[in-house]
Amino acid sequence: MLPYSVVLHIYIIHRPGKSYRDRNSINMVKSYQRFEQASVFGVISSNSNCVWLPSTSSKKSHPGQIITGALENVNIWDLKTGELASFLNDGLVPPPGSVDAKSSKPAETTFLQHHKETNLLAVGYNDGVVKVWDLYSKTVLCNLNGHSSAITALKFDTSGTRLISGSRDSNIIVWDLVSEVGLYKLRSHKDAITGIWCNEVTNNNQEENELDWLISTSKDGLIKIWDLKIQQCVETHIAHTGECWSLAVRNDLVITTSSDSQVKFWQLSLQDDTVPNGSKLIEKGIYEKQSKQRGLNVEFIDSIDGVGFFLIQNADRTVEIFRLRKEEEISKALKKREKRLTEKGMTPDEIKKSLEDSFVSMMMHPFQIIRSIYKVKAATWTIATSTKLELTVTTANNTIEYYSIPYEKREPTQPIANKLYNVELQGQRTDIRSIDISDDNKLLATASNGSLKIWNLKTKLCIRTFECGYALTCKFLPGGMLVIIGTRAGELQLFDLASSTQIANIEEAHDAAIWSLDLTSDGKRLITGSADKSVKFWNFQLEQELVPGTSDKFVPKLGLHHDTTLELSDDILSVRVSPEDKFLAVSLLDNTVKVFFLDSMKFFLSLYGHKLPVLSIDISFDSKMIITSSADKNIKIWGLDFGDCHKSLFAHQDSIMNVKFVPESHNFFSCSKDGIIKYWDGDKFECIQKLAAHQSEVWALAIANDASFVVSSSHDHSIRIWEETEDEVFLEEERDKEMEEQYEDTLLASLEEGNGDDAFKGDTKGATNVEFDEATDVHKQTMESLKAGERLMEAFDLGMAEIESFEEYDKNLKLWQRKKTGEPPIKPQGNAILIAIKKTPEEYIMDTLIRIKPSQLEDALLVLPFSYVLKFLKFINIVIGNKKMLNNHLALICKNLFFIVKSNHKELVSQKNEVLKLQITKVKNELRNALKANEDDLGFNIQGMKFIKQQWNLRHNLEFVDEYDQKSHEDKMAKKRTFGTLV
Repeated sequence: MLPYSVVLHIYIIHRPGKSYRDRNSINMVKSYQRFEQASVFGVISSNSNCVWLPSTSSKKSHPGQIITGALENVNIWDLKTGELASFLNDGLVPPPGSVDAKSSKPAETTFLQHHKETNLLAVGYNDGVVKVWDLYSKTVLCNLNGHSSAITALKFDTSGTRLISGSRDSNIIVWDLVSEVGLYKLRSHKDAITGIWCNEVTNNNQEENELDWLISTSKDGLIKIWDLKIQQCVETHIAHTGECWSLAVRNDLVITTSSDSQVKFWQLSLQDDTVPNGSKLIEKGIYEKQSKQRGLNVEFIDSIDGVGFFLIQNADRTVEIFRLRKEEEISKALKKREKRLTEKGMTPDEIKKSLEDSFVSMMMHPFQIIRSIYKVKAATWTIATSTKLELTVTTANNTIEYYSIPYEKREPTQPIANKLYNVELQGQRTDIRSIDISDDNKLLATASNGSLKIWNLKTKLCIRTFECGYALTCKFLPGGMLVIIGTRAGELQLFDLASSTQIANIEEAHDAAIWSLDLTSDGKRLITGSADKSVKFWNFQLEQELVPGTSDKFVPKLGLHHDTTLELSDDILSVRVSPEDKFLAVSLLDNTVKVFFLDSMKFFLSLYGHKLPVLSIDISFDSKMIITSSADKNIKIWGLDFGDCHKSLFAHQDSIMNVKFVPESHNFFSCSKDGIIKYWDGDKFECIQKLAAHQSEVWALAIANDASFVVSSSHDHSIRIWEETEDEVFLEEERDKEMEEQYEDTLLASLEEGNGDDAFKGDTKGATNVEFDEATDVHKQTMESLKAGERLMEAFDLGMAEIESFEEYDKNLKLWQRKKTGEPPIKPQGNAILIAIKKTPEEYIMDTLIRIKPSQLEDALLVLPFSYVLKFLKFINIVIGNKKMLNNHLALICKNLFFIVKSNHKELVSQKNEVLKLQITKVKNELRNALKANEDDLGFNIQGMKFIKQQWNLRHNLEFVDEYDQKSHEDKMAKKRTFGTLV
């Protein structure tokens, strides 16, 4: 018989027609509905570089697509239509707010690199992770986690099987994308890597090329040349006195930029040994570009006729383009210059010195400067023909611009580049300061400085854009077809969505900024609060307006009429009308909130207690509760009957910009400049959920009428929709989850620091006398690798115990069979898990090894204690006896064994156990034989394949020979008979 409380609980959960919220009325563990991110839009491009994809359509005029970073996602935009073609979102990462999601914000994209032949896209993130995407299937192929800070540079090799990454942590890692592991880490720079270039050498014995030389630049001002065959830095030059911000290489020309207007040119000679001092990089000259800001990116392109161009993207609104002169132009100019200098009477040495000094001006000349109206974030070449250059620019104001530069011979035909395409409709130029949702929850209004946009919440597309003033607050009127906004100049502007027009503009509604406005429940009155210390009341009225050009035709038009003014002592920051139109709450600059009766304007309550001005107010659906949020980081919950403060919550780490009650509930949402949205219980005064997804300050919140979703907008230009889900939130579970995350973070930090000796070495690394390896292995402990190590240990505990028990049984059985005394040994019962999955202990351990990702395998093996290393060696010894398993997993066994021996070499050498030494010797001999047999099989198969290929070519490939050409060739080659003259 079930207890009464359990029966009642089950009845409440499954009672038809009742929501989960009914459970809250019962005195049990209170649960809430979970909100999680359903979608994010409004971001055209964020802080990463951009990548151009050529058009796949047959039309030559199509400009193709552009890939941009969009915070944690990657967007692919169609340049011609300005629409979002597709976006890349890692489906394996849980959305913010979900049960499995972390409480920290998702990592933002920082660098993109595309490989044309394989159509792979490498994306670097600000937490040091690199994800490699397949653009055909829009899926992640592998995650590479080796850096501890944001990725700043990525470079594929020619085959697309290796990737080089540079990071803000000053390290460079070479990755093998086939085996998904880091080959080695190069450590020599002292600051963020800003540029990477590598070349390859063809290896005769192998089909793929071998990485040969690497050039890297960093913000430490150095340019380094690495020999990747020995993984050492062979040359270091001071590129610039300050920071070095970019690197570009074309043939033997290297260009670097500094933190000011200086551009330096170098000559690269990697294979030439005749260079004096054996230097592989020789400084050739310095050029001062027009912009005084640093050059963030340098990129080369060659036109169809072989003329080279390069762009320098500056940290302002300009992109400078230069043209490289052809060889014949340079030689012609040099001859002219030499002749002129000879005529001036200069000596050959002086002429040579003069020509060396003028190297830069001889080699290139300024071509054109592109000036954008916004600050440029990234620039990349698209097309270069013999008559035009085209490039794409992304800006800090959330736009993409496509420019074309027509030219003839050596100079552009126009002084200014043509802007052909502009992607700007699906995002706003400036911060969204206010948002509102229509009554039917289908439309969203977002207001910013200069524009009001209306979005369809189903398709997430912008359907209307209006020009307006600097909007600070906006509101949908009942019906959802009219939007009113208040501006910083004190204007009230009314817009009609149906006709896409502004139907009213009251320029002097207030003498200062209108910070807040609200409507009465019937929608007939508007209340505005302004920095001119007044609250004004407005009535909506239909007026008859004369149709222009007629004398007796009128059309109805909605107008605003000023009714009453309430003068107060300080600037007004927020106004709110209670749901039944009884009270009006007004927050003032003197840190107080004053409550008035709406009908008589009589003073009712003064709420004081905040240390800084109150930025937002909201009143609950039953008018019993009022919440206030302030710049002092606190939320206060007050009773509206007596004005008593129920609770003061230290809610956020920065100013709280907005608070909103959930309809028909005392729960509420808050958003802050700390970038976090929080969901609160207003009765229990507890935080239900933290929603971390925005990368910077969250300015505004709006809640749907049916509380099914919440919309937020931020300084990062994103608009995020948070939907209510069927999942439930239990406060205890949320607290435990936060504690677990904190523990995991501290655990990983301690593992990265290492043991006491490693930590001491880390402290002394800054000293000048301490040497450290320039090339090391790539290891980084993550929670995934730690969990993989734990799974492996559990498999060893289960499997080896089973193997040992059966070994003991076999030993006792043989002893009993020899002596035939006493009871025979009892056969041990098999492990229930192994019997259920129908596997032997060896197969179970091998399956666990196989399931660990290659990128996490070495890190998982590193965390194994030495006792488990001995178990591992015993397991390998057993597997060697199983020929089928050995042949199937030979590569995996060898890789793991070699790594275990290498990482535990000192401990293994110091062991006095003779059995262990015999075991290792046996493993060595058996493995050597297995590898030799495998090598023989491979050699035999390769030769067989070559023979089959040869036979195929003989039977199927026929060579056509023209008889006439063959005859003329034979006649030409034939020797004519000659007769000698006899004397």
